Amino acid sequence: MTEQNDRPSREHSNGDQNGAPSEGSRRTFLRDLAVIPAAAGLGGVALAQTNDTDQRTGPETAEYDEWTTTTMTTRLAGETIYETAAAYSQSVYTAINEHTRPGAFILVNDSVLEAALPGVGIIHHPIDGAVLLTRRNELPRATRNEIQRGHPEGVGLDENVQVYLVGSDRYISDGVRQELEAMGMDVRRIPGENPVRVAANVDQYVSSMHGNHEDEVLIGSLDAPQRAVPVQSWNAHAGDGFLWVEGDSIPEATAEQLDARYDYAYMYLLGDEDAISPEVARDLGAYGHVTRVPDAGNPYSLSAAWAGYKDIGRNQGWWFGEWARSIGWGLADPGHNFIFANPTDWQTAIPASVESHRGKHGPMLAVRQDELPTPVENYLTKFFQPTDAAPYDSKYNHGWIAGPPDTISRDVQAQVHGILEGSDPS
Repeated sequence: MTEQNDRPSREHSNGDQNGAPSEGSRRTFLRDLAVIPAAAGLGGVALAQTNDTDQRTGPETAEYDEWTTTTMTTRLAGETIYETAAAYSQSVYTAINEHTRPGAFILVNDSVLEAALPGVGIIHHPIDGAVLLTRRNELPRATRNEIQRGHPEGVGLDENVQVYLVGSDRYISDGVRQELEAMGMDVRRIPGENPVRVAANVDQYVSSMHGNHEDEVLIGSLDAPQRAVPVQSWNAHAGDGFLWVEGDSIPEATAEQLDARYDYAYMYLLGDEDAISPEVARDLGAYGHVTRVPDAGNPYSLSAAWAGYKDIGRNQGWWFGEWARSIGWGLADPGHNFIFANPTDWQTAIPASVESHRGKHGPMLAVRQDELPTPVENYLTKFFQPTDAAPYDSKYNHGWIAGPPDTISRDVQAQVHGILEGSDPS
């Protein structure tokens, strides 16, 4: 992290007397953004900027830096992955009154992506909660503090449970559970000795809350789990199903959950044939309709494809009713929100999924630490620039930058800002 004495002088040669960039130096300002330090602590959580530090507002844990936020982007980051997760929770659940508290917090293991990712599916209603990270044998201080600050009201449909543990003792120990209960929290564990069973048990639990198994199911590959990271944020928004397959086989627990769908399932494969073989795709057809999401060869192209993807058609719901199927964001015009996350730093990306559930509701786009991948850049440039038909809609574009600069660089943030604004920062 860059030290404060590395900050460029605010007496900018192309700016006004107060150091603010003029209209004529907008491009220079966006280039300079790449070398200006972002927040040190839970940056971006604060709600107002002022030269008087005593007048800053927002959660007390926030350490606000004026360069964390641009007109088109907001970076939320902490000193640790646990603080970054808490920053996203704070941005959505301010907990200033009973109406702004989460229903529950969802704790996932900080080391095993395949066991943690299914937990995103619990974010949606009726749970209405945020994902936080924990070590297997220890509740991190930042996570503990966020649970105390957020003071979840409890899920009324589930005996007022306030904290969910995703996975068996293999992923989150009973010692962590006991610590949470000593804090006065009502805790429920959704068990699972392996990632396949964790995903199946989450699917079954969410289905029991809805009184129905969602017919739309995202299918991730254990051979390429990072590809599912940006797409799974959809389930924070919509609450559809998520299950794992092996690259060359369908696990028994996954098959059981697919078979539990009334009539048949609609399955969306989050991987190309290298990740989910044609034989697996064929065998999944025994449970319903199978679609391989386009451009699924890596998480970057897949995230862009999913942001523009939409599938509408027949759907079978309750035994006495039927309604249209609608899955995918289908965004192809300016005026939307995005989450920019690095799938290799999934501990930052998964908690950021809560921004697909509350507030601006938007898809997650996958980026590298030092690069806006070409599929993502092309998608944004093609659809989210000002047009003659909608010259001002781009004003409503916005991007969450998930994590500190060593997760997503300031160069990438500046490039995202320029595209969403409708200008070229380079």
